[in-house]
Amino acid sequence: GKGREAEADLASTDFMLAIEIDGYYHFQDRSAYRRDRRKDAELQKHGFLVLRFLAEDVVTRLEEILETVLTFVALRQKGQPSQERNS
Repeated sequence: GKGREAEADLASTDFMLAIEIDGYYHFQDRSAYRRDRRKDAELQKHGFLVLRFLAEDVVTRLEEILETVLTFVALRQKGQPSQERNS
């Protein structure tokens, strides 16, 4: 709705990165799927990059997921203006 804050399962405002962990219901329930797309759009509107992972994969492929997240953190770091700039 209007004025609603964007929420994520995990988020970093330093890197403007949001991580969502999805169960299978996201693919079986149209209203849940639509709600998640609206949530993604709201997060993106606030400047967040949204990464989505299946809950099952977080358990069975955690190392691969962490690698993916760290890759995006590094990319977001490169895109950040230097904090050490002299004014």
